[in-house]
Amino acid sequence: MLSDYHVHSEFSFDSDEKIDNIITRAITLGMQQIAITDHQDFNWPDPEEHPYINEKEYSSAINHAREKYANQIHIIKGIELGLMKDTKTQCQNLIASNAFDFVIGSCHIVNNMDPYYSQFWKDKKDREVFELYFNTLLEGLKMFHQIDTLGHMDYLIKYNPNKDSNYSPSDYSDVIDEILRFIISKDIKLEINTGNLAKGFSFPNPHTDILQRYTELGGKYVTVGSDAHQAGFIGYGFNTVMELIEKFNLKVYTKE
Repeated sequence: MLSDYHVHSEFSFDSDEKIDNIITRAITLGMQQIAITDHQDFNWPDPEEHPYINEKEYSSAINHAREKYANQIHIIKGIELGLMKDTKTQCQNLIASNAFDFVIGSCHIVNNMDPYYSQFWKDKKDREVFELYFNTLLEGLKMFHQIDTLGHMDYLIKYNPNKDSNYSPSDYSDVIDEILRFIISKDIKLEINTGNLAKGFSFPNPHTDILQRYTELGGKYVTVGSDAHQAGFIGYGFNTVMELIEKFNLKVYTKE
């Protein structure tokens, strides 16, 4: 099975899964590698939430797991870094001061709110929201692009009250093309995230149309992640992803 390059543990504010559970699940599935990629989002707008990683404890836990499972699986110390305007210096300092093996860059905040919350969508038109999201993502990428892969590129579709009924990437082709050209020029991979599939969607993040456009523009490499916050979802939908990878003649990036 493909290795999972996007998994959250108890070091993320939105998960309580033990690292041991994550690793044993990955081993059971026959994975050669597993990337723990817990959250770090600077300037988070909700004071009741704390998406800030304890770097010292996190590193210690990863190192302990590496020793414990040394002969069974390769454990990658990763991070999912929120890309927001005005956080360039914080992002640079975090990456410079920590030996992360793998960095996912993601956009979680639009207009000072996470689209996860239903009030974000209140009195808004889908078209306007998606246009704003993609432009916010592009702005964040240009602010800080020292990342390995772009995570769940159309993240907010997962929480759209209308589901995918009104979503067509072609409606946002100009900004989507600009994002894809930018990551290709910076040698940033594109993540295929199966979180959407776990929620019953017919496509992963990003939409299959975006994957096709990525290849048309010269993109070759992808990473694959479940975005699991519970061990039971590790590797979810990876068979479907393999079919897409073969269909679009993509290559899966892995760390040595």
